Amino acid sequence: MRFSLTGLFLFAPVLAQAQSSSPPLTIEEAVSQAVKNNPRLSAAARDVAAAKFGVGSAKALANPQVTFTPGITSLSGTGEELLISQPLELNGTRAARTGIANAKLRQVHALAVVELRGLVFETKAAYYGLARAQERMSLARELLAFAEDFDRRATLQVEAGARPGIELTQTGIEVARARQQAAQAEGDVATSTATLNTLLGRNPGTPLGVPSLPSFIAKALNRDELLRQALAARAEITVEESEAEAFRQEARLARAEGLPDFAPQIRVGSLIRGVPEASSGNGYGIGIAINLPLFDHGSRRNRIRQSEESARAQADRITAARNEVRREVDQAIARYRAAEAVLNAYQQGVLDQARRLLDASRIGFQEGKTSIIALLEAQRTYRAVQTEYANAHADYALALAELERATGSISSSLLPDPRRKQ
Repeated sequence: MRFSLTGLFLFAPVLAQAQSSSPPLTIEEAVSQAVKNNPRLSAAARDVAAAKFGVGSAKALANPQVTFTPGITSLSGTGEELLISQPLELNGTRAARTGIANAKLRQVHALAVVELRGLVFETKAAYYGLARAQERMSLARELLAFAEDFDRRATLQVEAGARPGIELTQTGIEVARARQQAAQAEGDVATSTATLNTLLGRNPGTPLGVPSLPSFIAKALNRDELLRQALAARAEITVEESEAEAFRQEARLARAEGLPDFAPQIRVGSLIRGVPEASSGNGYGIGIAINLPLFDHGSRRNRIRQSEESARAQADRITAARNEVRREVDQAIARYRAAEAVLNAYQQGVLDQARRLLDASRIGFQEGKTSIIALLEAQRTYRAVQTEYANAHADYALALAELERATGSISSSLLPDPRRKQ
C-alpha cells in the first residue's frame, strides 16, 4: 500500500497537467459514460432480461407427461405401452405461477432502478469531488506562487537592510507549508480522478477534462410535493411491494394446487406389436384424467399460512421503506437549504473582501508598510475563505444530487439494454 500511494503522489503532477489539457468533462457526459460502461448496472439490466424470460416460462402451459412402458414378454402385465397426458391447469396454477413471475420481474426491475439511481448519485458525487479537489489544487498553486514571491521580495529587502533577517525564516516556513499543501492537493486530485474513472468503467489513471460545479440558482422547495414525488417514484418501495405480491401469489398457487384439474390423455395399448384396432381390448383411445387432490397432510395448508404471514411481514417492511424515504427527503431538503444559505453568504462579498485584503497586504509589504505577520495572516485568511467557498460550492452541488436521488428523479429509461451489447 505504501508503494502504491507513493506512486500515486509522484504521478499526481503529471495527471494534473494532462487533465488541464483534456477537453472539459460535463456532468451529463460523466453520467452517460457511467450508465453505459459500469458493469454493476449492466448486470442489473441482465437480471431484468432474465426475469422476463421467467415470465414467459411461467405463462407457458405445463409440459405434457409421456409414460412409455413397453412389454418385455407377451404377458407383460401392463394395460398400455404409451400414455400421453396434457395437464390443462384450469384450477388456476398457471395464473398463480405467472403472477409470481410478474412480481419477481417487477422486483428485479425495481432493484435495477435502485442500482441505476445509486450509480448516478455516486458518479455525480465523484464528479463534484474531483471538481472540489481541482479547485483546491488551483488555490494551493496560486498560494504557493504568492509565498515564493513573498520569499524573494523578503530576501531582497533583508539584503538591502530594510527588514530583519528573521523574516526570511517566516517566509521560508510559509513556502514549505504552501508546497506541502500543493502536493496534498495534487494527490487529492489523483485519488478523486481514480474514483471517477472507476465509476465510468475506465482505467483509474485516465486523464479527465476539468469538471465544473453547477451555477448557484436559489430555488424554493415544496416539501409536500417532493414527498409525494418520492413516495410514488422511489424503487425501494416497489421492491418491498413486489415481494409482498410474490408471497400473495405463492399462497394463491398453493390453494390452486388443492383444486381439481383436468388432463386430456391419449393411450396406445401396444407399439411394439403394432397399433391394434380401437375396438380391441388393448387398442388405443382418448380420455380425460381428473386430478383430485383430496388429501393434505399439512404441507399445502402450511405453505398457504407461511406465504400469508410472509406477506403480512412485507406490509411492515413497506411501511418501514416509506418512512425511510420520508426521512431521506427531509434530510436532503435540510442539507440543500443549509448549503444554499452558506454558498449565498459567500457570494455576498466575502470572497472579494478576502482578495482585497490580500492584495492590500501584499502591496503594503512591497512598500515596507506592512509587517510579515500581517501579510501572512492576510494570506491565511484568503486561503481559508477560498477553501471554505470551494467546499460550500461542492456541498451545494452534492445537495442537489442527493435531493435528486431522494425524490427518485432519475428516469428508469436510462437503464441500458443488454441486448445491444451481445
